[in-house]
Amino acid sequence: MSAPRIGIVGATGAVGREVLRILEERRFEVAELRPIASRADGRTVPFNGEELPVVAIGDAAFDGLDFAIWDTPDEVAAEWVPLVRDRVLSIDNSAQFRLRDDVPLVIPEINPDAAATHSGIIANPNCTMMTLILPLAPLHRAFGASRVIASSYQSTSGAGVGGPAELFSQIDESAAQREAIALGQLKVSDPKAFTHPIAFNIIPRVGGFDGSGSTSEERRVALETNKVLDASIAIFATAVRVPTIVGHGISAWISFDAEVTADAAREVLAAAAGVLVEDDPASNRYPTTLAASGGDKAIVGRIRRDPSDARALAFFSTCDNLRKGAALNTVQIAELVTRS
Repeated sequence: MSAPRIGIVGATGAVGREVLRILEERRFEVAELRPIASRADGRTVPFNGEELPVVAIGDAAFDGLDFAIWDTPDEVAAEWVPLVRDRVLSIDNSAQFRLRDDVPLVIPEINPDAAATHSGIIANPNCTMMTLILPLAPLHRAFGASRVIASSYQSTSGAGVGGPAELFSQIDESAAQREAIALGQLKVSDPKAFTHPIAFNIIPRVGGFDGSGSTSEERRVALETNKVLDASIAIFATAVRVPTIVGHGISAWISFDAEVTADAAREVLAAAAGVLVEDDPASNRYPTTLAASGGDKAIVGRIRRDPSDARALAFFSTCDNLRKGAALNTVQIAELVTRS
C-alpha cells in the first residue's frame, strides 16, 4: 500500500494523542492524517510540526480514508465501526469486537499473520492481557503452557484521564491525615473513577462483577489470551487497581507440559520480540512499572521455578498500558497493513 490516508478517531484523548506521537516517532508516511473526535469546536492536535483541525465524527469524516485507528468508548465503536467497515479498515482499541470470530485480535510480535484475515475490522487487545501474553507466548511455544494463575497490578490511567486525576486529588486531600490513613479512617471526596479511595489503597476490582465473582477485566485477560495464543490454556486471573499513574504489572505462575528451568526460560525470553529481561535480584534488577513507562516492551524478571513442581515457574512482567498496551500496538498493526 502506498502512503495511506488515516483517520485517528478519539484523537483528542490520551491514547489518541499518544498514537499521533508514535506515528511521528516511527516516521510513519501518510498521505493525509485526519483527527476525528466526538466534537470539533475549532480544536486542533499537533502532528509533524503542524496543528491539524479536528473533524467531528460523522459519515463524511471517513470519506477517502484507507483506514482508521479508533480509541473511543465501546458504545461509540459499536455504533460507528460497523457503519464504515465496507469503506475503511478499522483498527479498534475498544473491547467491542475483540472476541468476535470474524475479527482478528492482533499483537504483531505474536500473531502478525492474523492481520491479513480481517474483513474490515482488526481488534487491539486489552492492555493487561498484553502485559501477560508478551512473555507468556514465547514460553508457551517453547515449553507448552497448560495453566496460568495471574494477578494484575493496574495503574489508575487504565481507568481513563479521570483515574490519575482522582489519585492526585485524594493525595492532596490526605496530606493532613497521616494518622487517619494509618487507622483506615482517610476522608476524601466521593470517589468517581473507582469504587473506593485509591490514594494509599489497593482495590481488588477492575471492571464489573459477573455471577461467579469474576470481573470483566479478569475475563478479558483469560479469553483474549486464549484467542491469540491457545484456547486450551486454563487461565485464572485476579485484577487489582493500585495507586500508580502509568504502567501495569502482572505476577504469573505457569504450569508447563515439559520441565523448565529459570535459565532456560530466561534464554527464551531474551530472544523474544517485545520483551526485555531484567532479572538479577542481587543487583536490584527486576521489573518496575516506572521503568516500563514510556517503553515499547514488556519488562520481565523475578523468573524462578516453583520448588514443588519442576514443570512450573513464575515471572513478573510490567508494560506501559497506554503505549504498548494501546497506542503503539495499533500503530504496529497499521504498519503490518501498509506493508501488505
